[in-house]
Amino acid sequence: MSALRNINVQLGLLLLLCVGLFHAAVTAILFLTHPDPSDPRDLSASIVVAALTALDAASVAERPAIATAFNANLPGFHVALSAPEIAAQNKGPPAYFQSRLPAGVKIETYDGDRQLIGSLHDGQKFVLDAPTRHPGFRRFAMVSLGFVAISLLVFSLWAARSLTRPLTNFANAAESFGLDSVPAPLPETGPEEVRKATQAFNRMQRRITEMSSQRTRMLTSVSHDLRTPITRMRLRAEYIENSDTKAKLLRDLDQMEAMVGGCLDYLRGGLQQEAVALDLASLLQAVVDQFADAGADVRYDGLDHVNVLGSPDNLERAFSNLIDNAVKYGESPEVRLLEGDEAAIVEIVDRGPGIPQEKRESMLEPFERGDIVASSKATEGFGLGLAIARAIVEAHSGRLTLDERTGGGLVAKVCLPKV
Repeated sequence: MSALRNINVQLGLLLLLCVGLFHAAVTAILFLTHPDPSDPRDLSASIVVAALTALDAASVAERPAIATAFNANLPGFHVALSAPEIAAQNKGPPAYFQSRLPAGVKIETYDGDRQLIGSLHDGQKFVLDAPTRHPGFRRFAMVSLGFVAISLLVFSLWAARSLTRPLTNFANAAESFGLDSVPAPLPETGPEEVRKATQAFNRMQRRITEMSSQRTRMLTSVSHDLRTPITRMRLRAEYIENSDTKAKLLRDLDQMEAMVGGCLDYLRGGLQQEAVALDLASLLQAVVDQFADAGADVRYDGLDHVNVLGSPDNLERAFSNLIDNAVKYGESPEVRLLEGDEAAIVEIVDRGPGIPQEKRESMLEPFERGDIVASSKATEGFGLGLAIARAIVEAHSGRLTLDERTGGGLVAKVCLPKV
């Protein structure tokens, strides 16, 4: 029985069943509705026997009227009495006629099985044209075949849907899987292969959820365990009398705290906080104003209002990192806000040296600073700004890319879904 759970076996059996049902239905229709002319169930043969029996029993004077009535009321039937002599192809009367015709009635075939010639018991000649099949056969056959075809189509669609539904559920669950909620396990139904894949997917979900929970607990512990000694060292540094040594130590502590904060921010970047509808234009304008107040040459040029769904704190951190990079390593950065059909597009454009195309993707990875380590500003960052920004943007179902500005410089483009 386990072999029947195999999807290949099920599809093969389904195909064989559909083909077998179709051939059985067609065969039954042909044999039941279109019997051989020698079969007593054939309507054409029954009409011929009945007509010749009636004509043979009637008198010579009554036969023309009976023949006229037959011709007028039986579709496809025509009998002519006392017809001229016609050379018949003497194949002998059909077996059914031979056993059921009245004594003395002779019949021969002419023009195949359609036209019959012969004589009654008293020698009167006749030529008879009879229908070769049931008058309603064609319509009945079309209706029957149509019913069979529709039935097979409906059954095939139902069976195929039953087989593929678990795969569809599997794909939807994989597409919607995230770390912001505990996913419900998928029902382990369907063919054997699908059930095994579903079981593996459920185990993977549980492991990832447990890892996410452990990471959250670890971040909380690291945040406390690392910042506490840094704070103690900062307090002790205040008691150092040598001002030069004190300044260097405090600067090192600032860098250590910035590095710890950057690492924690990056690790938290993929975790969405509670999302709300917010005005992206207002958020960008506020971030630009903060940099302008600090003396940076940055300006905002974009729409006045575009709504997105997200965490204000996280998005502010992401755009602050992008603008901070443009201020440090570029010139006169400009923040633009555009609107597409389904997304809000933010461009942070600077006039700096830019980033070579082959290095743009790697610059979005953590602790990657490219060639800026050779600059005088190398100690101001740890290569986490772009990585944190990308993690936050992707957590909001968006995308961050780096492109070249026309005329030189870099364009950091962020696309976020609109509300």
